[in-house]
Amino acid sequence: MNEAQKNVREYLAVIGKRGGLASRRVLTRSHAKQMVEIREAKRAALKAGKTWPSRDRSQVKLSQIRIHAS
Repeated sequence: MNEAQKNVREYLAVIGKRGGLASRRVLTRSHAKQMVEIREAKRAALKAGKTWPSRDRSQVKLSQIRIHAS
């Protein structure tokens, strides 16, 4: 590998690391619980033969998902 290739590789490593650090999100406990509830509701709906997701996405809320999945 020549010097120019090394410089390019180092530069790409630096900007790649910076982008990775900037895009990280913090997952709160409550958000993680909501994600699990939605995943389990999806499994229940698919097992019952219902469509997932709901056709009108703007109306889907976690409280509605709990009602329909039971």
